Amino acid sequence: MKSIQFIFGIHNHQPVGNFDAVMHDACDRAYQPFLETLEQFPSIQMSFHFSGSLIEWLEGNRPEVLELLDKLVKRGNVELLSAGFYEPILTMIPNRDKLGQLRKMNRYLKKRFNYDAKGSWLTERVWEPHLVSPIYDSGLEYIVLDDYHFLSSGLHADELTGYFNTEDEGKTLGVFPISQQLRYAMPFEEPQKTIDILREKATEDGQNVVVMADDGEKFGIWPGTYKTVYEEKWLQRFFTLLTENQDWLHTTTFKSYYTTHQPLGLIYLPTASYFEMSQWTLPTGLGRDLDKFVHQLQESGEETFARPFVKGGIWRNFLSKYTESNWMQKRVQDVSDRIANLEKTLVGPIPSEVKDDLYRAQCNCGFWHGVFGGLYLPHLRHAIFEHLLKTEQALDKVSHEPMRIVDVDKDGLLEYQLRNDILQVFIRENGAAIQELDVLPVHFNALNTLTRYSESYHDKLAQATTDKNSNGSIHDLVLAKEDNLQDILFVDKYPRMSWIDHFYGEDESLENYYRAEAMEGGSFLNTRFHVDRIKDGITLTATGFIWELPVTLKKTVVMTRQSLQFDISIKNTAEHAIRGYYGNEFNFGLLGGDSPDRYYKLNGDATTRCALNTKAENDEVNQVSVASEWDDFAFHLKFPEAVRLWRAPVETVSMSEAGFERVYQASSVLPLWHFDLAPGKSMKIAFELTVETPLVSKQK
Repeated sequence: MKSIQFIFGIHNHQPVGNFDAVMHDACDRAYQPFLETLEQFPSIQMSFHFSGSLIEWLEGNRPEVLELLDKLVKRGNVELLSAGFYEPILTMIPNRDKLGQLRKMNRYLKKRFNYDAKGSWLTERVWEPHLVSPIYDSGLEYIVLDDYHFLSSGLHADELTGYFNTEDEGKTLGVFPISQQLRYAMPFEEPQKTIDILREKATEDGQNVVVMADDGEKFGIWPGTYKTVYEEKWLQRFFTLLTENQDWLHTTTFKSYYTTHQPLGLIYLPTASYFEMSQWTLPTGLGRDLDKFVHQLQESGEETFARPFVKGGIWRNFLSKYTESNWMQKRVQDVSDRIANLEKTLVGPIPSEVKDDLYRAQCNCGFWHGVFGGLYLPHLRHAIFEHLLKTEQALDKVSHEPMRIVDVDKDGLLEYQLRNDILQVFIRENGAAIQELDVLPVHFNALNTLTRYSESYHDKLAQATTDKNSNGSIHDLVLAKEDNLQDILFVDKYPRMSWIDHFYGEDESLENYYRAEAMEGGSFLNTRFHVDRIKDGITLTATGFIWELPVTLKKTVVMTRQSLQFDISIKNTAEHAIRGYYGNEFNFGLLGGDSPDRYYKLNGDATTRCALNTKAENDEVNQVSVASEWDDFAFHLKFPEAVRLWRAPVETVSMSEAGFERVYQASSVLPLWHFDLAPGKSMKIAFELTVETPLVSKQK
């Protein structure tokens, strides 16, 4: 009788900083019912990976899930896979941190489950050939990748019936291919469909193995899947079929198969992830074109033939696609380098709890975006900065530098880091803008914002439905959480930083500013400024143009313990008068546009308190405050002379597992000064930004 071996792997993960309600919901709808269903089938073998960020939360909130997993491990029918503990994309972190994260997970699995892991899940299957060495050095012997990696190396789908060896610097690693055909069938087709696919691959010697390893969230959390998997008992019916067909269909684990079978050969895999990732990481226009091209191949029946030759971008492209992603990743790299240097030169090993905060800041989810919220979710980005700032705070006790000059983001231009025990800012010489603004006592980056980008999937917004009963693969559904999202679909022309210089005509409007349609008259948004260091601050100077007339712009910032003091000078060096409005833009990302504990207040008047997602124009403003009672701080922009003030929400439209959604990113605040400069004349502006923490009274 022909037979086959089948490995069913599940990867369960929730990002660092995710909401408790989301975590509980994931346990109730996916993790726990899956394990409870498996418990009924003791003859079935499976492989599981739980990320460290999820594990830490389960330990403190839902230990019964881990206890059930432990029971299944001890029963002998579950393999545990290792990985980087806090689910980093391994290619984006230094080798020392790769090893640290992998070994941390290995130690945890041994201590908690008395289990010696030999295999590893690879986060988002993001593979680069050099990963062999650190994974091997961590004590692991094999990993799991997509069949797309193997097809791109020249293999045919029929050859992916076992595992291969790959090598780097003489070190070897086993690599198992995941079947995309099964990924798309389970659980979206009837269970019998998977059985039929496996039967087609059975052989007389029974040595073939087929792998389906994918996110556990697709078994209960993805739209419509809880009904399918548990209410309609898809998983129970599937396990029943596996049990009934055990005479020819043998479930196994990666560890069992690896230790009893030889590799099919030596292979060298290209830099790749799963195919969908290669589409998401492309620039918007190319991503749109690739999507159309793939659909043309599907309609012509040529997709299977063409797939090995169709390649999109690589994961690292997210760092060039999104300014915010690159900044976070490079900040993490910089802090990791600082730890390494301190260990070499000053203090010896840094405590493990400090490194754990760095590792938490490496959790992958907030660095990229596909069909999940990812980078678009402010609370995930906040978690990255929160743990990064905690790490820096601990390092400052060993070695403190009030000012550093570094090219953090590796764009060839410098950033100036000013820091005391309350505030930290990074100021770019390019554009003379503030890139990061940190309230250190509460580990909060108030410039955790996101530019409104054009995404390739925005073309599908008109097709979106709010019918939550729709079913199918997350890659095919076009859902929306609310109607008319196209009405707020705007695209910014520059990154949403702060201390940004704008020059507008006298007839410009708040509405145009909100919609990113205001006509910019100045040339300074992308101008490189000359920088001079002064006591407790810097001065930035550049020559440029306002409506093609030459001007000199000089900006000074001085840091005091709880404030930034700003001075700005605009000099008309043209032979003609220049008039209009100068605006200085600040963006504050406080994680809640309509949360009652986060709000605006004007001129210190409690009766003006309103939500951060409101849009308004106000005259005679001497002070505008943005406050977060939840995080116990407020910023106050104070003007010696009253200004006109525009304020508007920055909201994005992004794809998530539940469909298109509106996400509040920040509150944009723009004080405006009218100017009418004769040739050779200057205009001088002074104002300050102060931070209040803790809040004197959360009731005022």
